Amino acid sequence: MKVDKGTIEAAANVVDLTGRRGDGADAAFGASISRGTHAGLPANEQALGLIDRIVVDDSLPLYVAALDGTVIHMNGHYRQLDHMLGDATLAPGGAETRGKRGSTMLAPIIGDILASRATVRAEEVAVIGGKERVYLGRHMPVRNEKGEIIAIAGTYEDVTVQVRGIEEASKTQARFQDFARASSDWFFECGADLKITTLSDRFTALVGQPAQLFVGAEFHQFGRFDANLEGHSDGPRAIKMRKPFRDQLFVVETHDGHELKFHLSAVPVFERASGEFRGYRGVGMDVTERYKQANDARQNQERLEKLLAELTRKNIALDDATAQATTALRAKNEFLAAMSHELRTPLNAIIGFAESFERKAFGELEDAYLAYAADIRKSGQHLLGLINDILDVAVIESGGLSLLIDELPLERVLMKAVQMNVEAARKKQIDVDGLLATTSDLVIKADDRRTTQIIVNLLSNAVKFTPEGGSIGCEITENRDDNMVELTIWDTGIGISEENQPKVFEKFHQVTDDVYSRKQEGTGLGLHISRELARRMDGDLTLASNVGEGSRFTVHLPLSDGAAADDNFI
Repeated sequence: MKVDKGTIEAAANVVDLTGRRGDGADAAFGASISRGTHAGLPANEQALGLIDRIVVDDSLPLYVAALDGTVIHMNGHYRQLDHMLGDATLAPGGAETRGKRGSTMLAPIIGDILASRATVRAEEVAVIGGKERVYLGRHMPVRNEKGEIIAIAGTYEDVTVQVRGIEEASKTQARFQDFARASSDWFFECGADLKITTLSDRFTALVGQPAQLFVGAEFHQFGRFDANLEGHSDGPRAIKMRKPFRDQLFVVETHDGHELKFHLSAVPVFERASGEFRGYRGVGMDVTERYKQANDARQNQERLEKLLAELTRKNIALDDATAQATTALRAKNEFLAAMSHELRTPLNAIIGFAESFERKAFGELEDAYLAYAADIRKSGQHLLGLINDILDVAVIESGGLSLLIDELPLERVLMKAVQMNVEAARKKQIDVDGLLATTSDLVIKADDRRTTQIIVNLLSNAVKFTPEGGSIGCEITENRDDNMVELTIWDTGIGISEENQPKVFEKFHQVTDDVYSRKQEGTGLGLHISRELARRMDGDLTLASNVGEGSRFTVHLPLSDGAAADDNFI
């Protein structure tokens, strides 16, 4: 039972009853009732005598109770209600308790009536048929002619529908507030004159000024509408036309000069009966950070577009430079190839005549002239080697290199190259047993002339850069996992430092402390050409060397798969 002590009916609604007068003294229920000198009946009899004079709604359940809580009267509606309640009871109790000792549930109500001396309202909940019903009890003091409270009377009214309606309205309002908090930062209302009438406190937290300062002002007095991210600014026009609008940018400047950006969404309010415009209700959402991010993204995009334009311009320039370089390279290679051919013709003639003089084909010559002829031949042969190297580089870089890939017995190719260098090695007293003792039955898949050229180049370097009394040799290793053969030419020369090892394969590179790149020994193209030739045959050329211990050049070439390739040009 809920007793609303603060809800008291006005004095005009309090039933003020006059008791029957008699010769006997008034009987009182409760210590607060004293017997009047003019009352002739007990208090309970006075109350019973006044029942027919209590002005109430006859359609409502009614009870009358003494001040000790004993129910002394119930009307038919109350008995019907009590029967409907079944095991549940209201504060006065069931119909069968009438005339018996007072209900303890009435004690709080009687206490409130005696304290306030006015009507007390209380809600009571009872379960009927498994459903809760709410009854509003109006409990009124009953007075005798002296104004003394001699009893209480009460009626009950079923207010379940009203209470549930209020509860649903409260829930709906709570849901609305939750939705408003979740979907926006603040909300507002304005009247037909478009002046703010309601502004939520959240606006204060965002703007830093009390929301009440803006009540009574129009939007344009504390902010401005502007184009949103989509470029629309339809808010003012929609307001003039009394239409709803959504996500319209509204900019508010704070007291410290910063701009806050909000998306406003609102709907017009019209009088239901007359259709008269009453104003707007809407919400505002803080989108300051979103617009900052959008602005940053736009600036980044502009920078990227500028960078892209610059990169495109540079790419075009690079393409032009590349085309020019390609044209220049092609012209250079064509020039080198042409000049090499032109130079080799007279050079071959010079070498031929020098060899004829050495053989004394034209008669006897003095020893001095024979020595001159030998010098001419050696210089011519050296110059021819340089021209051939330059021609090879030009052919490789121009893409004009042609290879005839065939199945070659590795030992035959190796021995052919050894025979071209073994005499020079012996003249320097270099041990060549490691070369001559090498045997193999492996078959490689390569170009015969170019493979011989690679091995001759490696052997020639080994002979040149190995001091007298040193050794050179050859090792052959089969690598079935990669289907390759590794042919290593080693020497006991001075070796090459680790930092200079990659440089020996560079074109025209000169390393002053490295004998492999001295100008007097050649153009520095031999190892570069050899590696390029090996790679064009799906192989490679690698180096392992330690200073003072010698070097190991290894040419990697593919093993034959058994397929003949006599006519396979690449």
